Amino acid sequence: MKFLVMVIAMFVLLPLQQAAAKNQNEVVIESASQFQALCKKISLRYFRKQKRWPYNWSASTYRDLNDYITNGVWKIERQKAEVSCRIRKGRKAKYTKLKILDD
Repeated sequence: MKFLVMVIAMFVLLPLQQAAAKNQNEVVIESASQFQALCKKISLRYFRKQKRWPYNWSASTYRDLNDYITNGVWKIERQKAEVSCRIRKGRKAKYTKLKILDD
């Protein structure tokens, strides 16, 4: 009987949890580490849409007044691709500015 109640609860609560989850673009950026992970995800998606497979991500993030700036590097087929992301602290992720310098 307990198992049946747990299964029913799982099927009732799972859709509610998914509906309550925020869209990735609506997440408010509050920390440098959060922004660095977002920059990695955005740039990875950019390269994968081009059917290119980046690897070996390395990056640093710093704060310049009220902005977070992440400068990162991907390796793609033994060449470097430099990535720069910028956002104002407290803004939503959809306002990220992305610059990619690709060799």
